[in-house]
Amino acid sequence: MKKKRLLIVLVVFVLVVLLVGLVRKRRKELAGMPPPASFSAVVKVVPVQRGTLNVTVKYLGEIVPVTEYSVASKVTGFIENIFTDEGHRVEKGDILVKIDDREIRDKISSLEARIEATKSNIAALKSKIPGLKSAVNTAKGIFGRNKVLYKNKAIGREELDISKKNYELALSELTATINSISSLKSTVTSIEAEKSSLEVLLSYTRIEAPFSGIVSQRMLSSGDLVVPGKPILKIIAPQDGAKVVVRMSPEDQVKMKIGTPVKLKFNGKVKYSFVSSVYPGTSSNNLGLVNILCKNSPFDLPFHTRLEVELVTESMSGMLAPVSCLLRRGDKNLVIRVDTKNEAEVLAVDLYGMNETLFCFSNPKIKIGDRLASGRESRLMRIFTGQKVEVVK
Repeated sequence: MKKKRLLIVLVVFVLVVLLVGLVRKRRKELAGMPPPASFSAVVKVVPVQRGTLNVTVKYLGEIVPVTEYSVASKVTGFIENIFTDEGHRVEKGDILVKIDDREIRDKISSLEARIEATKSNIAALKSKIPGLKSAVNTAKGIFGRNKVLYKNKAIGREELDISKKNYELALSELTATINSISSLKSTVTSIEAEKSSLEVLLSYTRIEAPFSGIVSQRMLSSGDLVVPGKPILKIIAPQDGAKVVVRMSPEDQVKMKIGTPVKLKFNGKVKYSFVSSVYPGTSSNNLGLVNILCKNSPFDLPFHTRLEVELVTESMSGMLAPVSCLLRRGDKNLVIRVDTKNEAEVLAVDLYGMNETLFCFSNPKIKIGDRLASGRESRLMRIFTGQKVEVVK
């Protein structure tokens, strides 16, 4: 048993000696190897410039026609016919829609018959006037003569009263006839006014194009019921130009002014323009409205296409550099200045504003013309103050 323990101890001792020897040998090999090369940063540099920076915001805008009209009926009825369709060109005055007008025409015919009947009654009453006037004059003469005779006691009181009553009846009949004629004339005037109103409604059953243009949308078809104000067609006038409508937050809208520079973008294409009008938010979402007038639809796009709109919110002057030079560590904005000996210095800067390509900043240690390291932020983050860098073009 003692021999077995001694053998185990001996084996362990030999293994330890061998392990120590291997470790010492590896240390000598490593000591004889050359030291690894230190990290060498390869950067591009750009000079700091003085200039003006335009700070911008981006929104989606919608291309709409400057002139767009909703064709709607002013009367209630069924559509008899629509003489055009989407994409068709129309000229000013063309008949676009016909509303069924039979009910209105029937009412007009009925009123015309009433007018004719009333005028006939007036004519009949007028024909009686001469006879009634003659009867009044005759009765008046008799009554006047009887008054003289009665005064001279040539006739009795009863005969005088009869002549007086006959005169009053004749005068009353004449007056009633004249009043009836006047009343019937008023009736004719009233009926003719009602007829005129119906004729106006009748004219509304034929809807004409208010200007020359193109039908952009058709919402109803023949046989559909229309009510006043319900759109049937939409017409646009491409010759009047287009505008890009942008709805934006109140914070950005208050910075917009007429003449503010604008960049329109679509599929890599760019067009420059400016703000033509600004309207504060009035809708429930409180978004402001900015219009950009264009002679034609930008990039020849169809109306109601959406495109990217970049608008300048403010301009500032100072030291400028590409955004590829800017580093962010926490709440600090940093740049790396490279001196003439290609030695790096990490400096904090005050950031005033930036856009897609440039940022405006200040630091008393940085002058116009100083070189700043440019590149991917992940690579620039590895550079420290005092490090030598390799500058490439």
